[in-house]
Amino acid sequence: MRHILFLCLMFFCIACEENESVDPTIMPEATTVGANTFGCLVDGWVYVSGRWGLPAAEYTQLEDSTGMTVSAQVGFGSYLRFTIANPKQGETLPYTDVSFDNQNMGDGKVHITRMSDGIFSGTFEGDRITKGRFDLKYKE
Repeated sequence: MRHILFLCLMFFCIACEENESVDPTIMPEATTVGANTFGCLVDGWVYVSGRWGLPAAEYTQLEDSTGMTVSAQVGFGSYLRFTIANPKQGETLPYTDVSFDNQNMGDGKVHITRMSDGIFSGTFEGDRITKGRFDLKYKE
């Protein structure tokens, strides 16, 4: 019986894989090369993705508009998500539908520094979020 319990414990430890090369206390560089990075401060605390999974940008085409949803796992079971309507390179736009750890947070603004060749990069800030940056790959 002990062997079965030990094997089950080992299986769960191996299945929970994290990328320890990403330091969750250091903000990523603000780049525009599709490095799949995401980071921000929430209430002054650093939250970055990459250690528990890559962040994602999902492009959506609606009848009369487009949108981009940015989602990043910033901790074990913690996600930060927001949506940008009609994103365009070089523009500062509102982001909405912000959620962090199942909390609705205030909307903010995002400045899109690159949206071309499958790369979506920018900076963002809002009510409780500051110094946000992302550099993601996406498919149209």
